[in-house]
Amino acid sequence: MLRFTVLVFVVCCGCSNLRFRQTSEIMAPTIKSNEVVTGHISHFRRVVPQRWDVVVFIPHPSTNGRNQVGLWCMRVVGLPSERINIREDGIYIDGKRQDQPGQISDIRYAPTVEGLTAVSYPYQVPLNSYFLLGDNTTNSFDSRFWGCLDGSRIIGRIKGK
Repeated sequence: MLRFTVLVFVVCCGCSNLRFRQTSEIMAPTIKSNEVVTGHISHFRRVVPQRWDVVVFIPHPSTNGRNQVGLWCMRVVGLPSERINIREDGIYIDGKRQDQPGQISDIRYAPTVEGLTAVSYPYQVPLNSYFLLGDNTTNSFDSRFWGCLDGSRIIGRIKGK
């Protein structure tokens, strides 16, 4: 329902960009807390999210037992139907180690955070779903904790990240 409301607003305004403030450190250093970012809303009308895209999405209503509001942004790591394995030496998709693009090559994604991770590896990404991670890997409440995000909840791509 919230996605529908956001999309109706965007269509009525004739907007294809949505500016919002990132209010947490989950994407640092890529996006700093209180940085204003622009989500390109019409981007996924033509294409589907790709690995390493930073996407803006509507979180599951009760991702951590509380009613979630607002928009979140994180990085797409696992695509539909893939088997993801996060290890100390990197991210593996379907058994093959993934090279990170240059702008994030210095980020190391942790498989767990203080043993609190809810998913077990290798993890099968369901159809029409995406495995998302925050770049601040030791301080990000992401797919390692709540599983995959249904693709219908992704509303845009963050420009320039």
